[in-house]
Parts: sequence; structure tokens; C-alpha cells
Amino acid sequence: MGAGTRLEPSSSDNRCVPYSLEAYKPKASDDKIRVGRVFDGGYVINETALRQAKYLLSFGVNDDWSFEADFLHRNPDVIIFCFDNSVSKNAFRDKIVDSLNQILSLRFILGLLSLNFRGARNKISYLKGARKVYSDFCQFFTRPNVQFVAKGISSEASGSFLTMSDVFHLIPQGNLTQNSVFIKMDIEQSEFRVLPDLFKFRDYVAGLVIEFHDLDILWTNFAELMNRLNEDFEVTHVHGNNFFGLIPNTATPKLLEITFLKRPLLNCHSAPGTTNYPIPGLDYPNNPHQKDYPLHF
Repeated sequence: MGAGTRLEPSSSDNRCVPYSLEAYKPKASDDKIRVGRVFDGGYVINETALRQAKYLLSFGVNDDWSFEADFLHRNPDVIIFCFDNSVSKNAFRDKIVDSLNQILSLRFILGLLSLNFRGARNKISYLKGARKVYSDFCQFFTRPNVQFVAKGISSEASGSFLTMSDVFHLIPQGNLTQNSVFIKMDIEQSEFRVLPDLFKFRDYVAGLVIEFHDLDILWTNFAELMNRLNEDFEVTHVHGNNFFGLIPNTATPKLLEITFLKRPLLNCHSAPGTTNYPIPGLDYPNNPHQKDYPLHF
């Protein structure tokens, strides 16, 4: 698959039309809920898939696990595996230490003496934020049914990365049953590398929510993956991330958050033509200081 290669429009398959969302219009479903916080970090998914899930596999955590915490709140029996090689307990602790060192520095004291109270407040606020993230991380990831794995997900295993096969082998074979897994994926473009390896495990997956990045240069890859996902899953929700802008000369966001549900679990077969996105009460702009993107299918 050639990154950056544009597909030519095709009348036989409108999934290949560059930057058009028409083929990905969500199917109607009356069980959509928002899981996680409003604005960035929360996602709209199907409650049916949440209730089916015995396992939540979360790829990409950073410093926000509100989705995972809310998923657990709504499904207390779920077992959660979170994967991220860019953060850790020690990394969050180091941010506290760095912030403390800044506050104790001569530069900070001189700033106070020069009446730079705004700079001082910013540094103190950063310290409070770092302490809260560290405390929340320690609290959430010490729960008995929540496990943090300080490794990323890739198509090849290494010291810092696991493959999709490695991840699914963490689940005891007897517990891995049809529609027993929900997947959240926000891995900064690596979704295009790892999703092909997921298809061998698709029978076990009830639903997914995936962030597709850099669609202005990876539309070909995106269209191919969507065609494969469509073999077993229906798109039930689409939201544009307004932090990353639109593809030039289009109304299509560069980053799309797309929700999928295993087709037999869908309770409707077609979406009404009057459905507008974003949906008030479910969708919120990732960047609260800018308007959400209207989506045209």
C-alpha cells in the first residue's frame, strides 16, 4: 500500500473516491453512548458491544484513561489491558520531579522577585496537574482487573512492541470467545500497520473505535482497511477530530474517529437520510475552543 498515493474515482466502488465519506455513512442504532470524558479522550460506541465485552484492549493511553475508567464503570466485570510504550508510572513521576526542580530553581525565585506572578502560577499549576496524573495513574492501574503494559503495538515484535498475536495470547484461551473483546485504538498512524493483523481475530471482536490519522496522505490505506472491516463490521458512528484540520479543498477531517459494531449485533440495517453529524449530546469537539466539524456523507 503506497502512503500518499491518491485513488482515482471509481463509479463501481465509491469507497475508492478520494476523501469522500459517502460510503461510510453510519448505520442507525439506538444504543449509542458516550464513554469517557467530553471533548478529547471520550468516544461514542455501542452499548451492545460494551455489554458483550469480557475484555477491553486499549492501544494508546497517553495521560488520559477516562474512556477505560468509564468502560469499567459501566461494565464492572470487564478485564482491561492498556498498551503504551510512551508513558509509565516512572515517566509521570519524573514530570513531578522536573516541575519541582523548576519551582525550586533560582530562575523561579528571580521571576517572583521581578513580579512575574503569571509564570509562577503556570509552573505551580503544571506541578498540580502532574501530581494528579501520577496519582490517578497509580490508582487506576492498580485495580485487580486493570493491567498496564508499557509496550506499544506493531506489526513486528521487539523490545518495545508487541504484535496483535502477542496481545491476544495474553487472554486465556478458554476465555477468548465470540464477541468477547472490545478494542480502542489511538496509536498515531500505526493503526495502518497493525489492523491487517487483527483480522485473524475478528470473530472475537464485538466492536472497535479507531482513530485514523493523516488521511490526507493515507487515504488509499484507509479505504483498503475500511473495505476489509466492512466484511464483518458496520460503521455506527463517525466523528472528526478538530485538532488536526481538514484535508485541503474538502470537508473531510484529516483525523476520523470511527466506531464499528459486529454486523449481527446491529439492531437496524439502514440509517435515515436526515441524520446529521455531529450528534448533540453525544459528540463534542476534541478542541473545545473550536467548533466541531459537520460531516457530509
